[in-house]
Amino acid sequence: MPGSRRGRDVDLAASRLPAISWDKKIAGLSELSRWAEELAQEAIDWYLGEKKRKARWSRSLRLLAAILIILGGAVPLAALTSDRAALGNWGFVLIGLSAGCLAYDRFCGFSSAWLRYMATAVELRSQLSDFQLEWVRGVAAFRTEEPSQEATLKMIDAVQTFIRGVNETIRSETQSWLDEFHANLSELRSKVDPGSTSG
Repeated sequence: MPGSRRGRDVDLAASRLPAISWDKKIAGLSELSRWAEELAQEAIDWYLGEKKRKARWSRSLRLLAAILIILGGAVPLAALTSDRAALGNWGFVLIGLSAGCLAYDRFCGFSSAWLRYMATAVELRSQLSDFQLEWVRGVAAFRTEEPSQEATLKMIDAVQTFIRGVNETIRSETQSWLDEFHANLSELRSKVDPGSTSG
């Protein structure tokens, strides 16, 4: 899984389950819980880190688009007042560049990605806090005694359910990205070659 030790350009990766000794069940369950929490926390850290990078690109492109469109409107006026009307055509170039910035943001999905990453991180945080509270409640029932075989298996099932939820959240976000990517690619193809969408 990603985390502070990994670079931002590294994708999500599987986290290997550590070898756990079950000589003492409480110690084994604690180690298993710690592994599950770290797996979820590293995913949260990755999404928040990527969210910052996507948000930076999104804000920069939209700010640049706003500046270009303002200049695009101001250049023709300045050209007319200076009796150099031909220079006013540069206003259309600037407006076109502004539209290009917005199109680039849309195709690369910077704006939609950082919102999606933030929502995913919030969802993972919610799952993590729910799991931690549920785990504390389960451990509190043991008091100072070693858990029974049935109780141990129940706690392991809780970890499995939690990890399955984390993986499903990541899978759902990835599927949303794939759907958006294919939709943007199809839109681009239709604009470049309108005849490709017919038939």
